[in-house]
Amino acid sequence: MKSYTLTDGGESLINQLIEFIPNEVLPTYTHKREADYVFHSVFGKKVLKHEGIRIFATGENVIPDFNIVDYAIGFNYISFEDRYKRIPLYRFYKEAYQALCAPRPDPISIINQKNKFCLYVMSNTKNSAPERIAIYHALNEYKTVSSGGRWHNNIGGPVKDKIAFQSTCKFALAIENSSSPGYCTEKFAQAAQSNCVPIYWGDPTIAQQFNPKSFINAHEFNSFNELKEAVRKIDNDDGLYRSMLEEPWFINGEEPLELRHGSIAAFLENIFTQTYSDAFRRNRSRWGEKYARKFK
Repeated sequence: MKSYTLTDGGESLINQLIEFIPNEVLPTYTHKREADYVFHSVFGKKVLKHEGIRIFATGENVIPDFNIVDYAIGFNYISFEDRYKRIPLYRFYKEAYQALCAPRPDPISIINQKNKFCLYVMSNTKNSAPERIAIYHALNEYKTVSSGGRWHNNIGGPVKDKIAFQSTCKFALAIENSSSPGYCTEKFAQAAQSNCVPIYWGDPTIAQQFNPKSFINAHEFNSFNELKEAVRKIDNDDGLYRSMLEEPWFINGEEPLELRHGSIAAFLENIFTQTYSDAFRRNRSRWGEKYARKFK
């Protein structure tokens, strides 16, 4: 009987990924290094000790190395035969993703819950983009932004329930740790789950994934001062704000085909329904092993 194991972190993401695999083709879990398949992430290099078929998954801003792995799940816009599937991190936040796919609630009922301007939750600024701080300060010049993380907290302590608190705010800062095409985490989706208008910075291709009429895209402005003025305009125009609440999150209100359950399941099922020897993709010859030693 075939088996699989996990290594190098990312267990939460990988376990959710495994839920897409049909039970009839899912191998048996083992902790042994001799497993036929090994799911792994970016927090280590123990995967190099595994000879089995390697399946990489990441929620971090890291590009898969196909010299090391056989298959990969990431955020990049890559087309590579049957070896890669783009699944941005927000797809694994179940409740938030359901909110992205569902029809928008009545805008009046949303507005009646809003008694605060904007929320930002950030705790760690180490090795992260300076835009995270700059955007906060720019908007704070207009009106106080409720800072609910450990950084610059101004609400008496970190929020215990981000979604609940965010639901009382008209806007939510959804700012990534870094900016790369395709790299979109849970931040936008959680703002959507809270029925806020997201003020987003990070993925410059964000308007290709979500309806640009439903959020404020910081990448569209020449400066954060221009961004601030755009937020001011929407904040003071009830009709304009309401119109954004009426817009679906996804373009044309349709869940993207590539993110649907069946598409993800089909990618994973293909790995496990091939014969074991045929499922290998990485170079396991002399040059492949030489590269792996150098990588290690």
